[in-house]
Amino acid sequence: MTRTSPPQVAFSSGELDPLLHRRFDYQRFQTGLALCNGFLPLQQGGFTRAPGTFYRGRTRGDARAVLVPFQFAANDALILEFTPLKMRVWRYGALIMSGASPYELNTPFDATALSNLRWVQSADVIYLLDGTQPIQKLSRFALDNWSIAPSVFNTGPFRVQNLDKAKTVQASAETGTITLTANAAFWAANQIGSLIKLEPADNTGIALWTSNESLGVGDRRRYGANVYEVVSGTNSKTNPPLHSEGIELYDNEPLKWKFISDDIGVARIVSITSPTIAVAQVLKPIPQGCVDDATYRYSEGSWSTKYGWPSAVEIYDQRLAFAASVSEPRTLWFSAIGDFSDFGQGVEADEPFTYTIAGDSSVNRILHIRRGSSGLHIFALGEEYSTRSESRAQAIGPTTAVFGKDSEYGANSAVPISPDGKPIFITRDRRRVIQIAYNFQEDGNQSTALSLPSQHLGANSFEQIVWQNTPNRIGWLRRGIGDTVAMIHDPAEEILGWATVSVAGGFVDALAISPDANGKQDILTMAVLREIDGQMVRMIEQQALTYGVLTGAQPIAESNHFFASSEFISESATDSFDVSHLIGETVYAWTDQGQYGPLTVPATGIVQLPVPVSRAIIGLFDESHFAETLDIQAATQNGNAMGRQKRLHSVSVAVHRTAQGEIEAVERDFARPERIGKRQKIVPNSVGADLTEAHSGIVKIALPSGHAKELALRFYPNGGAPMTVTAIIPDIQEAGS
Repeated sequence: MTRTSPPQVAFSSGELDPLLHRRFDYQRFQTGLALCNGFLPLQQGGFTRAPGTFYRGRTRGDARAVLVPFQFAANDALILEFTPLKMRVWRYGALIMSGASPYELNTPFDATALSNLRWVQSADVIYLLDGTQPIQKLSRFALDNWSIAPSVFNTGPFRVQNLDKAKTVQASAETGTITLTANAAFWAANQIGSLIKLEPADNTGIALWTSNESLGVGDRRRYGANVYEVVSGTNSKTNPPLHSEGIELYDNEPLKWKFISDDIGVARIVSITSPTIAVAQVLKPIPQGCVDDATYRYSEGSWSTKYGWPSAVEIYDQRLAFAASVSEPRTLWFSAIGDFSDFGQGVEADEPFTYTIAGDSSVNRILHIRRGSSGLHIFALGEEYSTRSESRAQAIGPTTAVFGKDSEYGANSAVPISPDGKPIFITRDRRRVIQIAYNFQEDGNQSTALSLPSQHLGANSFEQIVWQNTPNRIGWLRRGIGDTVAMIHDPAEEILGWATVSVAGGFVDALAISPDANGKQDILTMAVLREIDGQMVRMIEQQALTYGVLTGAQPIAESNHFFASSEFISESATDSFDVSHLIGETVYAWTDQGQYGPLTVPATGIVQLPVPVSRAIIGLFDESHFAETLDIQAATQNGNAMGRQKRLHSVSVAVHRTAQGEIEAVERDFARPERIGKRQKIVPNSVGADLTEAHSGIVKIALPSGHAKELALRFYPNGGAPMTVTAIIPDIQEAGS
């Protein structure tokens, strides 16, 4: 029999999939845990208690909300709360008020629309869309002054031109309010508000410009695609008119040409008179050839009630990009460079353009577009693509755009994130998390299943993902069962770790990340459905900072590991605190005088502590939190210890700024119930009885077990006490088969 002390000094891989629990040869086995709920694996190697949350208020009418981050500057960040047909504004945990009431803005997004809401921000403007109505432009003028209205696009985009010469449209005039007459039933109410583009089928009605031709005022001539009218002068001279708007003088003579139109006219339908007659407002002069004669060369607008509206949006290479309407589910529309309102078609490098991705065996709808460091990534229901400029010296454009397929996982409705320009998305089955990144050796994008080491966590469906860059690099996901999952990811250090964080009985149904007031920390805000005093309420909760990681000598009383908690700071000590948002609930108090609880919040909402304190955090404690090691590997004289009896004598635990925690041994044998040893405090009572100080160092704990073929250590939190474990050194003995 061999007695050894095999240390584990890193837990950064977090909770591993059960299929990996016997893979002692796997690299992440050396840094993994069997279970990890309520604790976060750290990039430095240890694991620490997950931060709790502060209660900030409730959603409007306790309705389900979509939380949209809005950041204009490092110290100017908001969370926009969208509930059916309303928007409210949160700033650093407080609602923006309008007088005595929260500021509210009416919006066109009902509950169904909110479930499909997509957005992108440009300075003080957010473009919002849901795929079922016109694109909305939300503008901020002040914290309590916002406007929302349909975004107007007057230059396009347009569908493919009609090619059936038997179907024609004729305009009644070149400018102003006109009628458009079709030669057969064509117009319908679902075209009101849409664009139409007209090009003449016959341009012979206007003579070509020639030099030194005798002319009179009102005469028209065509040069190239443009039509001009003489407003003064009697001779065309030697230089043709070239301008594209207004009136200009030519040849220093009293010859003035007025630009009339080019070969393309654009109008917006304002009403329908009959199936053959529509009333329209001209946005770009209609060519004379479309007034003199009917034309089959017309193109309907791409976006309308008839053909649908875009459902995905992004800004890339100084272009506003939209994608995926009902009628064109695999089409992308790019604005002109620097002009987000111009979606007319062009061929020059800076002009708007449209691209439709050809289908393979099936035509999968585009769900998202997301910019990355290697291009614009396109996520469809059955595959992933990307597009970029073929030349790094040029922006993407109509002549430089190249498209390619990256993978075939398929995405779902959860909006992807893009830390470091490498998009991460949830797959169509909602069970996997995939990253796409450029691979230098293959000179192309490559996909990696980040969730593979902990793939069991996806069994309860990933519903949303957001990215927290500081103080820790964490992707936060919410699951269909209402808890959150933390994905610690730092590819530069080859760190990937997973953990679950339940929220004391609450059901999380919205997440958002925004900077704090100093712009130094990314704060996770969540909407949490809770049953309080017999009623279902939806709370806005902000995650506290992870204690002891980047906080130096932060006072222990500032750590928060409770949920839906309130924080109280007073110059004069008091023993009475108002937590009326938790009436009827069992709460704990973490204070500068130690920990108190459990306490039941009475109907008055006032909690009374046994002693006055100057600082207190009072909230819900999640008793389901614990972390458990993988099977402890014991050394043997011959072969491997897997499947052999072993026995634990004691364990040394290295802790960092820890006030208290608890530990127990878990014994397992095949087809027998697990056996739990006596739970012990990590910090001896003689040292941490008052829970007013944090301790760092190595503490040895007597933890004798019986003989078992598998042995693990299980760690529990103690109320609100901070706890960080950096290493374990078990004293274990192999006892043969």
